[in-house]
Amino acid sequence: MNSQKLRHVILTRFNLGLYDTENPDEWMEHRMLYFSATRESVLSQKGDFEWWLAVDSLTPGWWLKKIFTDPRMHLTSEHPKEFRSKGWTITTRLDNDDLYLPGAIKAIQSRFAYKEVVIDLKYSQLCDGVYYTSGCKCDGWERKRPNSPFLSLVENGVTKTCYARQHSRMLETHDGIFASDDRLAVMVIHDRNLGNKIIGRKI
Repeated sequence: MNSQKLRHVILTRFNLGLYDTENPDEWMEHRMLYFSATRESVLSQKGDFEWWLAVDSLTPGWWLKKIFTDPRMHLTSEHPKEFRSKGWTITTRLDNDDLYLPGAIKAIQSRFAYKEVVIDLKYSQLCDGVYYTSGCKCDGWERKRPNSPFLSLVENGVTKTCYARQHSRMLETHDGIFASDDRLAVMVIHDRNLGNKIIGRKI
């Protein structure tokens, strides 16, 4: 990472609005099974970073104790797109059920430059224990880039964040680069995120 002080913030929309729905604790029980793996994959990363999790203000304290286990983790009740920071900052979006592979954070930070740019992580998909490619154009498949939900945005003074718009449209307004030629993230597909579907081939 460049010698100038750089702030790197991972932003996760954890459960905003959940406690306005029926059976929120049932959802929490289910999601914590996945989140425990997500958390391990993040906190095992090398490099300096902060992890801000947007949590419903009505979330019981006993759930918060289970979620927040490390001083790099921070609580907010605002949507991640409202995050603000001064100076050069990387904001990185991460869903609460997806995974980083070793070296993901270092790879993102290594592509920092003094300009506003999107940094994209190549990823694979995991469904029922089987891995698939992401189905992106760089793999020779049909989905156009950028399709990665694992996006970071470099800004000098955060006013937009990586949640500025739908991730698949970020490159309509920003230059983009891949953090690495390697797949360094995993989208976990399960019965509670049916908005996602597998596009790609088995690995």
